[in-house]
Amino acid sequence: MESYCYVPFGIEPECNQFRILTLLPGSRKQPLECVLEHGDIGNSPPYEAISYVWGNIRSKVDIVCNRKPLAISVNLEGVLRHFRLLSDKRTLWVDAVCINQNDDEERGRQVGRMKDIYSKAMEVLIWLGEEGEDSNAGIAVASDIAQACHHFAEKPVQKYFGKFRNKSEFPRLEAFAKIIKRLWFTRVWVVQELVLATKATVFCGNSSISWTDLMNAITAQDHLNLWLADHERNAYVFILERARHEWKEGVRRSLLSILFRYRILDATDPRDKIFGLNALIRNELSEVQALRPDYNVNTTELYTTVAKEILNQSSDLNLLSVPRRLSGDGPKSLPSWVPDWTNTRLTAPLGLANYSDINELAFSASGSSTPQIEFGDVNSSSLGVQGCCVDRIAAVGTVLRLENLPRTDYHGTRIPKCAFVLDSWSRVAKLGGPYFWSTGPEPYLTGEPMRDAFVQTLVTESTNESIETLRQQLDILERNASITRWLNCLPKNLPDWLTDKAVYLAHAILFSRRNDQMTLDFRIHLSSLADRRGFRTDKGYIGLGSALAEAGDQIVVVKGAKVPLIFRPAGSQWMLQGDCFVKGIMQGQAYREHETSQMWIV
Repeated sequence: MESYCYVPFGIEPECNQFRILTLLPGSRKQPLECVLEHGDIGNSPPYEAISYVWGNIRSKVDIVCNRKPLAISVNLEGVLRHFRLLSDKRTLWVDAVCINQNDDEERGRQVGRMKDIYSKAMEVLIWLGEEGEDSNAGIAVASDIAQACHHFAEKPVQKYFGKFRNKSEFPRLEAFAKIIKRLWFTRVWVVQELVLATKATVFCGNSSISWTDLMNAITAQDHLNLWLADHERNAYVFILERARHEWKEGVRRSLLSILFRYRILDATDPRDKIFGLNALIRNELSEVQALRPDYNVNTTELYTTVAKEILNQSSDLNLLSVPRRLSGDGPKSLPSWVPDWTNTRLTAPLGLANYSDINELAFSASGSSTPQIEFGDVNSSSLGVQGCCVDRIAAVGTVLRLENLPRTDYHGTRIPKCAFVLDSWSRVAKLGGPYFWSTGPEPYLTGEPMRDAFVQTLVTESTNESIETLRQQLDILERNASITRWLNCLPKNLPDWLTDKAVYLAHAILFSRRNDQMTLDFRIHLSSLADRRGFRTDKGYIGLGSALAEAGDQIVVVKGAKVPLIFRPAGSQWMLQGDCFVKGIMQGQAYREHETSQMWIV
């Protein structure tokens, strides 16, 4: 039989045209059959929109569409089979069927209309996947936690949340933690699909929960530090919820803010890291040619054009602080100053939490100066800035790469992640031994004790804690670093339960009659340390650099940049290696505008 062939949209008023999928009723095992029709977005019958993960699109299966076979992915076939009703038709919108994916021009135009498509849907159905890893129990405990949240203001916390600390609840809490790790939470398309929804319900196998209840449960799990709460993983969910809240409040972010905030989310097509967020950009940017979905443009050209657009509309150079790719392959021939939006690592801006806005950078390394930039000629992808080299990196410490760390949770004893690199960074900073604040190493360049400068560098001078409190926090970190040294001496094949007991014993000895809990403000600011490394400069400054920083790289203060940048010579030009924090020059102390000259970044 001849396969289904998409009918092109008409020329006039195409701006409102889209396709609606009517899923015909049937039992779970009957073949899928549907009707695909053109409709008007502004005058369509009620429909529900599906938000899901595409999965492996190479594995195909046929369904019946308008009485002809249509090949769709096995994953989508399972989604439609789940949402099919037994005795009633169901009107849906699902991107892989309602858009002709083989027509790049139609695909671009329809992607540009998703803002209307999802906002006009009566409900968005979020599909996390089939039942697995005890997901029914995970959704059940999420519903129970959400119910407890409803009573939070009425009764003491212990009355409603205390039971979730019982070991009998650990299996359900473990299943809940695994649900949060499902792929849906990591995809860039889901941002606008969730944000634009008037109502959203989450489905996992045969279980379901409202988005509001799921969000309340995850927030409580994170803040109460319940069993297996993963704060880094929860950041993905908080990013989505913050986007939904801001959209409903009428908050509209700059293009850089949007791309930066959702950079940790992934897309099958790297161009969708731009196009998939198109609906969220401010109205005044909607007519910018570079932002219009066009799948005839390659990734490098798109990212470079968007970077130029951001620099042209910005009063700062925050674009250059977007974290660089540490490893693997990005878009071919991408200039070092152009962000690689395919890099999904959760690296926080200096001094800010994981899901902060990069435009909230609070430093002024170049004083009150404004950028002076120039782009190379049409055949060049270089960026010209005005800057001056103020110092050179002399030594670097170990990079804090979270995926390279051993376990940090030893059955109730948690070791701060940065404790695993603290010894390395202390040696680079030429820090004295612990516990000797007044008789330690020589004072820092600013005149303060070296250990004070070191702990302030760890939190980029961004906390509200007193110096006495910060000294206590460093003491806690150093004691945890002692545990990491001891862990490295244990046999690699030691059973986990025995390692847990050994860590418990070491912790009990080191913290005997001492506080082992770091303050929330201190812990939040330590999140800036992931994918960074401590360093010392020729002049004796200490700082935090990007993971790409190496000895010999130059510390450069650029006109209009809030933070110093790390440059590496490339002939007569420079390669950008990322930004950095340097204790003592973050408020313009090293900036001399008359000493700047043009520097070309390639």
